[in-house]
This record gives sequence, structure tokens and C-alpha cells, in this order.
Amino acid sequence: MKQVFSSTNLLLLLVALLWGLGFAPQRLALEGMEPVAFNFWRFMFGAIVLLPFIFHSTDAIASLRHPRTIYAGLGLGLLLTLGAAFQQVSLAYTQVANVAFITGFYVALVPLIGILFKKIYPLLTWLGGLIALLGLSLLSGFDGEFNYLGDGLALLGAVFWALHLWAISVWVGKHNLFTLAFVQFVCCAVLSLLFSLSFEETVLSLDVSSYIWALCSGVFVVGLAYTLQVYALKKADPFIAAIIFSLESVFGAFVGYWIFDERLGLYGILGALLMLIGFVFAQSHELKHHSK
Repeated sequence: MKQVFSSTNLLLLLVALLWGLGFAPQRLALEGMEPVAFNFWRFMFGAIVLLPFIFHSTDAIASLRHPRTIYAGLGLGLLLTLGAAFQQVSLAYTQVANVAFITGFYVALVPLIGILFKKIYPLLTWLGGLIALLGLSLLSGFDGEFNYLGDGLALLGAVFWALHLWAISVWVGKHNLFTLAFVQFVCCAVLSLLFSLSFEETVLSLDVSSYIWALCSGVFVVGLAYTLQVYALKKADPFIAAIIFSLESVFGAFVGYWIFDERLGLYGILGALLMLIGFVFAQSHELKHHSK
């Protein structure tokens, strides 16, 4: 049981909590700001949050001069941008429930990609991931109906989320984590700005509150949570991390229930419980290992 509540798992859970709570400022900001423009502002604010940590670390400053570190950060930023962009565009062609479920499908994609890195997971860990995925389908309200264009775009987004998680796991041990996080935030902000200028009406908003919500998201969801994600993945297994990160949907559902009066329902509560059970199942191999 100590393995379930290890410091690394609790850190991953904190990231999922912050991402889930982040649904509130994201939704509120979109009432007065274009979607990708919102991404630009929040990732820019997230990069600014990291500046004090960069300037007060001689290692971080030195790593900014290393081309390999910059390339790794740009690679993460590109994957992050593509994941967010495909997810956002898919919302125009399919139901929100489908996008929520299919995005969470990266829980199953992470171990498949892991095979390329010669990482083989035991049956119980796979079972835990499938239980979590079933719980996510109930929580999101996914009804099994597919829209090939919209759902296909959402699936592409899930692929990039899975690749992003693996890329962090591979690169974080080789580069300064603050520099990696900072460069990926800047990259995502710049690419989002270019996309918004090309396809959206405006990057600016006349609604001051939208900037406040973007700032909140930038500080807590981007600057804090995404940086903690990089730090946690120095020790966490990518598949276990993906399952814990999927609990973001549980926290997001409760945010919708408490703040936006959205109906959670019996299936939603059952889905949340299944996701928690799936997490414990996925850890069962480690629990057995540590009990010996």
C-alpha cells in the first residue's frame, strides 16, 4: 500500500488534480477569448513563471546554451502543441464526450509505444489500464458512436499526448528539467500564436477576465503542473503515470458538478470509482514486488 501512496504517485496525483481544476479557468476564459489564443496566453504566462527558477540556477542557464537541450525542449513543445491542437479542433466535429474519452485513450497507447523501448508490462498492469479506460468511458458519457473526422482528430491528439509523455521520460534524465519545461512552454506559446494569427479572428480579447483566467491557468496548470510532470517522470513509470494523469477527468467532472452545475450521475460516479480501482490494479505488480 505504501507503493500506491508513494511520493512520486502523490506528485503525479497532484498534477492530475491541478489539470482537473484547470478546466474551470479554461472554460471561463473561452467565453471571451479564442481557444488557441487562450493556449498562447497561458503557455506564455507559464514560461514567465519559470524565469526566476531559470535565472537562479547556473545549471539551467548553462543548459540554455546546449543545442541538444534546446532541441529536446522544442521537440516536447511541438508534441504538446499538436496534442492540444488536434484535441481542440476535434471539438468542432464531434461530441465533447467522445473527445474526453478518446483523449484518455492515450492510457492504452502509452504501453503500446513502450514496446518500442522494450518495456513490457505484466497482465495486471494492462488490466488496470483497461479498467481505468472503462471508467473514463462511463465518466465522460461516451455512447460508442463514432464520427470518423472528429474522433479521428481526437485520436491523433491522443497519440501525440502519449508520445509527449514518453519523450519526457526519455529526455528528462539527460537535460535540466526547468530548461526543458521552459523551452517547451515557449515553443507551444509561439506555435499557438502563429496558429491563432492564421486561423482565428484575434489573439486579443476585450474581456479583461479572460486574461485573469489565462493567468490562473498559466501559473497553476502550466507553470506548476506541467513542470511537476517533467520532474515526476524522472522516477515514474510512463504507463502508471498515464493512468494517474487520466484521473484528471475525475477531478474535472467534479469541477463541472460543483462550479457549472453539470450533472455527474450514477454512471459518472461509477466511472470515477472504476478509474481509482484501475490505478490500484495497475500498481498491484509493484505492490507484490515490494512485499517480497
